Amino acid sequence: MGSVVAKVFISLLVIGFVLWGISGALTMGASNSAVATVGGTPIDVSVVQAAYQAALSQASQSGQPDLAARQQLASQALADAIRKQIIQQEEQKLAVVVPDAAIRQQLDAEPAFQTNGVFDKTKFAAVLQQNNIAPDEYLSQLRNGVATRELLMPVLRGAVPSADLVNRLFSLVGEQRVAAIVAVNALAQAAPATPSDDVLQRYWRNHPAQFTAPEYRRIQAVILSPALLAPREQIAQADIDAAYARAAAASPTVAQRSVQVISVGDLVSSSRLQAAWKKGASWDKMQAMAKKFGATSVELDQAAQTQIPAAGLAQAVFAASVGTVTGPVAGDTGMYVFKVTAQGQSGPDAATVKAQVTQQLQLQKAQADVAQDVDALQDALAGQTPLDQLPGNLGLAAVQGTLDATGGTPDGTPAPIPGGDALKTAIVSAAFAAHRGDPAQLINGPDGSYFALTVDAVEPPALQNFALARDKVLASWSNDELTRAAEVQAAALLHAVQQGQSLNAAAAAAGLQVSTSPAYTRDTPQGPDAQLATILFSLKQGEASMLPTSTGFTIAVLTQVTDPKPAQYPAQAQQLQQETTQALQNDVGESFLAGLQARDKVSVNQKMLAQIYQ
Repeated sequence: MGSVVAKVFISLLVIGFVLWGISGALTMGASNSAVATVGGTPIDVSVVQAAYQAALSQASQSGQPDLAARQQLASQALADAIRKQIIQQEEQKLAVVVPDAAIRQQLDAEPAFQTNGVFDKTKFAAVLQQNNIAPDEYLSQLRNGVATRELLMPVLRGAVPSADLVNRLFSLVGEQRVAAIVAVNALAQAAPATPSDDVLQRYWRNHPAQFTAPEYRRIQAVILSPALLAPREQIAQADIDAAYARAAAASPTVAQRSVQVISVGDLVSSSRLQAAWKKGASWDKMQAMAKKFGATSVELDQAAQTQIPAAGLAQAVFAASVGTVTGPVAGDTGMYVFKVTAQGQSGPDAATVKAQVTQQLQLQKAQADVAQDVDALQDALAGQTPLDQLPGNLGLAAVQGTLDATGGTPDGTPAPIPGGDALKTAIVSAAFAAHRGDPAQLINGPDGSYFALTVDAVEPPALQNFALARDKVLASWSNDELTRAAEVQAAALLHAVQQGQSLNAAAAAAGLQVSTSPAYTRDTPQGPDAQLATILFSLKQGEASMLPTSTGFTIAVLTQVTDPKPAQYPAQAQQLQQETTQALQNDVGESFLAGLQARDKVSVNQKMLAQIYQ
């Protein structure tokens, strides 16, 4: 260490490490917060993080996104940031400048910032404050938007579809096809003679899938469910009355009356009308009499007291008995004679509301009991307590039996599992996911329920005994024979048409009817007509085809092809022109940006991106 050579060597070594350390620190400092780089320019992770959090908050309104959804949101936020950086760098290269006058013009044209059609600075500040946006931030966004349009619009303006392309698309989308069709119904065929057992046994052996019983499992299960426990809960009458009072106060009922009213100008006429009405005259007859006296008749159905325009009449109507002719009652413009025909009230009646609040209270108590008992159930299962020996004070519903993967029993009826469809589905799925002999485990079910089950036996799929399945075999064989007969008749009809006979003549000879199909287009929605529409667009006019249906077979002959012209439907043609232009511009814009991204060599720090959404 005392030699000059050693000192020089050590000094160089120290300097090297110092410089290397400074370089490494600077490099890490520049890259630690960069989630991506575009042409060497970093994109700070905070920019992507902010956009991701905004998208996550919006997505969380319809449920908590899973990991895959969060990854997609983060990737989209990063893609938007990369695209923005690419555009800004291209604007700088091309020296795209947005003058203040252009920004001023944008602000003046924004209706949200106007008062009486003129830009209002106070309103501008208020609107931005309400949306939690700083003025400088908004102006920067506005300037970037104008610059982006200035960059992209020259590229997009050239993306305009030719008139020939639009016409071809219009013809493709709007073309309509109509067919003459004949339906050959399998059930309309002559019933086949009952075959021998030898024939049925051969059919039974050749179609084992139709007569193989599914896998069955014999299970035991216990269910702890608020919905099942609630009907047995006892609620104090005082609690029901209090809940009913709150419900009634929140939605008060309004008394209503249905009434027939005659309004007449003088007392004498009203008295004569009243007398006739009291003697039993019908409402139709009273309306006719009212016209003779210059009176007006009107009938109100389920009207509230406030809906009757005359206060005195309204008070009298709601004081009168149903079915009694009342009056004359003095009003501001004359006299009234009326009869209340029905009384009621708006909203549900008291009995309905009390039943609803009782059920709600029972469910709330059941939920509390389930929350209290579930730990005891868990402890009992952990102690290997058999399901049929669990404590009887836990409010459990028990079920045992044999079922298949669809929840059906061997006799073809649904398994009597208590609870709603969601709970039944969960129990069946758990039964077919478990193994025979597995200990019972507590499983969370839907709507706050719990259940546990054991599989006691597994019956694998097996071909049903012919003697037991004979009726089913006969029915299936007969159905196939009817379908085959319908197919033969339909094929003969198709052959006759293909040989030059008209569909009407061929159908008449077979005793069948010809009908006309709707006018189909290429975008006919999925359904019974979708298959026919697809076939029609593969035919030439006059050609015939045959297709199977749920009831047999259909013979179709393409009879009409309508090729619409844009001049006949100018509004639809203009809409197609706009949609095609937009599609082309989108493609061109995406290609342009993809080219810029490839040129600027974008790199992404995948580990840092993963930290955003995990």
